[in-house]
Amino acid sequence: MLSNLFLQLTHIELLISYPVKDILTLIKRDPRFNVKLLNDIYFEDSFVDESVHRLMMNNVVNWLYERGENPDEFVQRIMDRCATFEAIPARSVLRSYLPYVSQFYATEDVRQLCLDIIPKRYPLLSNAKFLRRELVDGFRKEYFTYRFDSPGMLITNPMRWFNGLVQIGAILLNTPRYEKIEYKACQTSFVEALENRATAEVRDGFVFVNGKQVGEYKTFGDCLAEYGLEWEFEAEKKMACIRATEDVIDEKVGAVLIQKGCYYGAPASVVYFDYKANVVAPEPFNKLMSAVVKQEFDSWEPIQKAQEQLLEAMNDSVTIIYYKSDDSISVNNKHLMRNVPARILRNLLREYSATGREEFENREFKRDPSICMDPLRPNFESRLNRVIAHINGSDDPEHPSEGVKKFFEIERHRRGGFRFVPKCKIIFREE
Repeated sequence: MLSNLFLQLTHIELLISYPVKDILTLIKRDPRFNVKLLNDIYFEDSFVDESVHRLMMNNVVNWLYERGENPDEFVQRIMDRCATFEAIPARSVLRSYLPYVSQFYATEDVRQLCLDIIPKRYPLLSNAKFLRRELVDGFRKEYFTYRFDSPGMLITNPMRWFNGLVQIGAILLNTPRYEKIEYKACQTSFVEALENRATAEVRDGFVFVNGKQVGEYKTFGDCLAEYGLEWEFEAEKKMACIRATEDVIDEKVGAVLIQKGCYYGAPASVVYFDYKANVVAPEPFNKLMSAVVKQEFDSWEPIQKAQEQLLEAMNDSVTIIYYKSDDSISVNNKHLMRNVPARILRNLLREYSATGREEFENREFKRDPSICMDPLRPNFESRLNRVIAHINGSDDPEHPSEGVKKFFEIERHRRGGFRFVPKCKIIFREE
């Protein structure tokens, strides 16, 4: 079991940056997301096992990619929010530092101490230690190694998340971010690091992505020699790795998939830090304590409200019935629509209930003679508009209707297609 702190920061960012209906699309990706799990992630001082951590982080990354968003930018937003000391679990953070408070007030270099205590704060890291530490012209240049006994146990590709976690440590203790953090080796394989965003091809000992040479086969010993590092396990020096000779950037969202100079598939990770020495932080915990006070008032309320809305949406369900006898649809036993609009919604719900599909093409419905009887003048768009109008309801004082958009919506997000947006569990049947 491990602390939920970083999962909590991730979840808070989701609650702040996205509406509940969007977060639900993330939650629906896996049936293991339930109310208990989300509470374990959200509430301070909770503990989760490694499988929960991996479930959450892998799904967040894939969800962001599907939305056309950059996971690197998502992590950056978490760090930026920590830098303003807004919307952070300040009590949890303070408690995690309690064993080290006296050390932080005694040290001349808060950021170095933050790195020193990593092995103690994160016991899942095996053989965590510094390989070399130097002070050059007022800058600390340090090589840190760690490994997971089971690579990918917390997330398939942990590199961006580890960097973020390290930076957050410095930020929350009232010091600037580290000037440079670079992976020189990582346990993540080259293929895993690509995150299914590109395909690698191996030819004659070289690695190609999109026809461009981006890597070459080397050994871990080559990595150690390149960066002038000693290693105690001789057998591991002979292990094959792939050295990235070029950066690989995701073409659609701009995420850094492969970092030039890093050795992938290594027996351990090696991280290089280059940062200004002896940055003064006379009151390293002052802003954290202020954040605790703020949370007693109104700064935490919007986050708590979003969490409650998410849980409510997860627990809620709606029963939709199509009645064959009169060609109508009811929602929670209240009549909604009949005839052609009812058939459109029926066809949509049939597919969604069977496969979970939410994206639809207009032409699928135009081919159905029960919906568009004249293939030359299908007029499907106007019929779909009537469905949407029934769902949205009306505030017309002469013909008011509540609508059902709190349960589901239809979004016309692109030409020639639309999206079904469920906001709760959908129970559909035909009678």
